[in-house]
Amino acid sequence: MKTKIYHLLCLLFVFTIIAACSKEEEAPASIAIAEQSQNQILTSGINSQITVDFTSTHDWKASTDASWAVITPTSGKAGTASVRILAKEENRTGEVRTGILILSCGEATAQVTFTQAAMDVLNIEQTTYDISADEQEISIKFATNIQNGKVTLKAEDNYSWITPKENTLTRAMQEGEIILKIQANERRSARNAKFKIQVVNTNDENQILMESATININQKEAPVGTSSDLTTQDKKVFLIQEHTEGNGIPLIFLGDGFLDTDISNGYYRQAMEKGIENFFTEEPVKSLRTYFDIWMVTAVSLNNAFGNQYNTKFSCRLEGGGSTLIEGNHSKVQEYAMEVPTLKENPELFNEATCIVILNTEEYAGTCYFGFNDGVKTINLAIGYCPMIYGMEDDMFRRVLCHECIGHGFSKLMDEYSYQEMGRIPTSEITDTQKMQEMGWAANVDFTNDRNAVLWSKFLKDSRYQGKDNYGEILGIYEGACTYWSGAYRPTTESMMRSNTHGFNAPSREAIYKRVMSTGYGESWKYNYEEFVTFDQAHLPTPTEATTRATYEETTRPFSPPVFTNQTISVK
Repeated sequence: MKTKIYHLLCLLFVFTIIAACSKEEEAPASIAIAEQSQNQILTSGINSQITVDFTSTHDWKASTDASWAVITPTSGKAGTASVRILAKEENRTGEVRTGILILSCGEATAQVTFTQAAMDVLNIEQTTYDISADEQEISIKFATNIQNGKVTLKAEDNYSWITPKENTLTRAMQEGEIILKIQANERRSARNAKFKIQVVNTNDENQILMESATININQKEAPVGTSSDLTTQDKKVFLIQEHTEGNGIPLIFLGDGFLDTDISNGYYRQAMEKGIENFFTEEPVKSLRTYFDIWMVTAVSLNNAFGNQYNTKFSCRLEGGGSTLIEGNHSKVQEYAMEVPTLKENPELFNEATCIVILNTEEYAGTCYFGFNDGVKTINLAIGYCPMIYGMEDDMFRRVLCHECIGHGFSKLMDEYSYQEMGRIPTSEITDTQKMQEMGWAANVDFTNDRNAVLWSKFLKDSRYQGKDNYGEILGIYEGACTYWSGAYRPTTESMMRSNTHGFNAPSREAIYKRVMSTGYGESWKYNYEEFVTFDQAHLPTPTEATTRATYEETTRPFSPPVFTNQTISVK
């Protein structure tokens, strides 16, 4: 037994000696980084990568302090190894950024510093500014690392209500700000402005080095206003133009939804004068302006907003919901128009009047009413309701006013647009339109495609009206008119009476010319085709540059058809 114990003790002693010798012979932990792996630079783009090569005496682990980088693998066995460092995002900080790769095995550690180059940037702190209707200043803060450029602010349009005030720049990473002064929005519609900050070549400002994302400034509409004085500025008549040819054709401009302050500060007159200017932009009215007497009559509304909860002078109501229909108080319009002294003295002349009511809103809408009678016969009186669509200076306001008030109101032309879902025009509507044609109205549509019988056949046979006009239109017979897809015909593919574009076509211009001359000279005037053609050929419509913020779908969106009222006028 003692012998066995002795042998076990001997074996234990031997194993202890061997273990001690093994510890004495084990090499210390170390990591050696390959020289070419030091101070490497990643490019500025996403997924750029570098490789770090090293040798370790023991199993190793890897990590990094760079949140913008990914390393693989993160551990391995002793020996020669490599770690890949990958940039998981672009370096849009504007400055070179640094990361550290940390390698460890046992007690040993090693660090490798790496960097990512900076890409050229133009960063903006905020891209959308939703602001109140009040006058104020806003600060657009930006930063760029482009050293040899000039910072500019580029507006998408001419925004008269925004003025750049300051442009400060510090040279560290070129952090700066542009301060804009925003005028108070006194209108009942919100407005928007779009800008971009650009860095341009100092020596050639047409060369854009970098451009920011679009900056949107959205200013709320003014709160609903209320007039404090409904009488002092109300029913004031101003003669804007007196005719110099013929006997005078009455044209009366009025406004709805305007406050007493809008009249006293000149805004009402500005809106009316813009409406007058728009009315005379299309041929042939443009060249026949001297035949017109033009008046402005003031109308003070309690509120400058429309809707059931508001009160305006002519009670205009916009149907909305995709409809462009506007309803108004025709009797009240007639009452105010009859404040014109010339019409008071000669009530019969009121039968020839065109009353244009401009609504103090930018809504996309417009409707014309005609077919009034004096108790005996149908008269030429018409009332057109037209908002300042998209703003007083927007071309859509002009186009719609011309369509509704020259086309429908003054000249009694029909719509030339059509809807496929409307199908074929009913016989009853053909009969109604033909009754109007007996009065000389609705001269731009017909219900036959016979070139010898259609209302504008004389133009189709006249060599002076062949080929493309200045808009590229070819006079012919095109199916689709009076809102109906078939059974009704129009003279051109596009026109002012179809999509509010391309001016008035020849049959429409003839109808307008006839209305001016017959009203301007009375029964003594007799129509002569050659006289018209001579005049027309000298004043053909031509395209003009114009801007609108309407989309294509909106620019070609038809309006509600004119309304034949069959209403007896309320003033005599």
